Amino acid sequence: MQATDPVMGTDAILLKRLQRGDNDAWGQVTREYSPRLFGYLRQNLPTAEDAEDVLSETMAASVRAVLNFDGRAALSTFLYAIAYRKVADFWRRSGSATSSLDNEAEGHELAQHDPDVHDRMDFEEALNRLPELSRQVLLLRYQVGLGVDEIAEVVDRSYKGTESLLSRARAQLREAMKGVHGDVATAD
Repeated sequence: MQATDPVMGTDAILLKRLQRGDNDAWGQVTREYSPRLFGYLRQNLPTAEDAEDVLSETMAASVRAVLNFDGRAALSTFLYAIAYRKVADFWRRSGSATSSLDNEAEGHELAQHDPDVHDRMDFEEALNRLPELSRQVLLLRYQVGLGVDEIAEVVDRSYKGTESLLSRARAQLREAMKGVHGDVATAD
């Protein structure tokens, strides 16, 4: 952490407050990160209610884990790492390792009338065809906006390994998109 980095400096101050159990600091974290965490969780879980439950679990786990957090990574990275593990816990408990975004998209009435919705559903279908880790790193990078170094922390990989993983995931997504469009073309 560089002393001149205002974001990391702010994170360091906030971290100290969190570790002291400052309720106002926890309120700030909740207000700032909950909407983005919820969006990430919603992409990974079958229902909004599941996402809300896992968000609650994530925040509760962060209260316990913050005492051992050294602050070498950004606070957002810390929170997404916990959320990532809570998503895995959810799917382990449910006995399934896949998301149901494609199930939600099936038969969606808007898809018949709005080509943008249809394109988004094709993208979600292609994304759901990817191996879980590939899907996760793409969501963390492009939906959440984490940097490669932060994603590496979340998925517990080296920086170079994460770069390679992202590259492979992008290639897999391109292939999956071709498959989705190929399936659509053959269905007509």
